[in-house]
Amino acid sequence: MKNNSKKESRSGRQSTKHDQGHVEHAVDELNLAEFPIAGVSDRFLDGKKTIVFEDTVFCREQRRELPRRLVISGSDRYGLPTAKDDDILLACIQLSKLDDFASPQVRFSRYELIKLLGWADDTRNYQRVATSLRRWKGLSIFSDRAFYDHQQKSWVNRDFGVFDNLTIYRREAQERGAFATCSSFVWNEVMYRSFQAGYLKKLDWGLYTSLESAVAKRLYRFLDKRFYYSDRLELDLHELAIHKVRLSADYNVAQMKRALAKGFAELESAWELRTLSSEQRFKKVGKGTWKVIVERKPKRNLKPQTIAQPLVHANSVTIPTLEPDQLITRLTKRGVGPGAADDLVNAYPLQTVQTMIELFDWYNGKGQARGAGFLVSAIKNPVSIVHPKGFTSSTAQAQHDAERKRRKDHEKSTHSRREQAAAERDQARSAAFNTFWLSLNLAQQQAFETEALDAAEPMKRRLYLDSSGRAGPAFELYRRIILQGHFQNTHAAKVA
Repeated sequence: MKNNSKKESRSGRQSTKHDQGHVEHAVDELNLAEFPIAGVSDRFLDGKKTIVFEDTVFCREQRRELPRRLVISGSDRYGLPTAKDDDILLACIQLSKLDDFASPQVRFSRYELIKLLGWADDTRNYQRVATSLRRWKGLSIFSDRAFYDHQQKSWVNRDFGVFDNLTIYRREAQERGAFATCSSFVWNEVMYRSFQAGYLKKLDWGLYTSLESAVAKRLYRFLDKRFYYSDRLELDLHELAIHKVRLSADYNVAQMKRALAKGFAELESAWELRTLSSEQRFKKVGKGTWKVIVERKPKRNLKPQTIAQPLVHANSVTIPTLEPDQLITRLTKRGVGPGAADDLVNAYPLQTVQTMIELFDWYNGKGQARGAGFLVSAIKNPVSIVHPKGFTSSTAQAQHDAERKRRKDHEKSTHSRREQAAAERDQARSAAFNTFWLSLNLAQQQAFETEALDAAEPMKRRLYLDSSGRAGPAFELYRRIILQGHFQNTHAAKVA
């Protein structure tokens, strides 16, 4: 993979920046961010093969706190996962993400994992990766309300593993490089369904792999998830240290504070964690009871680019389109993970996202249950979705209202059959263009707009460019004239 970023490995993935330890759009599974399945030490300190976590979760249906339990049990030979194993499992998730979680089976070479993690290319690390993957293969997870089923939007009792199948070729250690014989693993159905349902959050892979402390890594993953709802958190010291970071249960208060403080210090210098003194960070609330205060530095509010978003005006009638932040919120309320929601809103036309949310609500309102996986798939591939009889999106309704208004206005102004026929042709062309435009993804819209501008008449192009810095009705008018004109020229047979 070195010195050739365009070659493909035998797994079929294109070699990208992940080979040098960099991953764009990395993700973390939200259940794994919440529960410390792996320890924070890289050694077996007590020989335990089973760990039990117990806490409570609020049940909205029963409107009360219910107990939940998570039991993880390792195999006799390989035991429980350690800190380095956590890194390797996260790297496996990134390999699957590079293929957009297209299949539960992932083909890879250990060289890929080692480079992804930024580790040295030596035999010891090849052996470590093999042992770690076998450790994950031998792990059993027993969940009593502890594992969240994102597709069903419910806490469930479920027992499962991480991998169903694992194949490792030892020749990789001699061959090295991208073209080594491909090993493979198959995600367990529970894990894979969670990925497909979008129960994910964004992960800064460069930051994660740069952190030295396993405690800092665990804190980063857990706090980054919790910070989604609030920039200030108050957490029970024992709950955070033992059940979320997984320090030793034998630690006293002073030892827990000392271990967490080191992790906090690293995050304060490398991440967006606000610096607090020890007195501000740890507050005693009763005998033997402490709370931990964590705050995130405020983020800059960056306005999203809108030049390539769907048109929002159709012959002086505004088509209602929600803002990106509103759409992200609506997606998360419907079970799509925060990271996946953000990716969808940034990658696909806003009107497509809004229409599929409305379709999702329509189905569920009719008692025809649809999960988050349906919503994600519909946004990614809208042409595969047939709108059922009786469903009308707000976009389609606005276009229909616009066309009806145009007809009424025209009938009032003239009774000329020739003018009426011309108006109907314009409406058909406009409707054809709107359908075409909304079928394009963000990259295709940008390419079409660039092509249309290059082909436009000099006067129209000048009017477009002169008004482009003052986004408003004039710019939208010139923009639509150029786009629809180019559409008619290049799709004449379809709209004639």
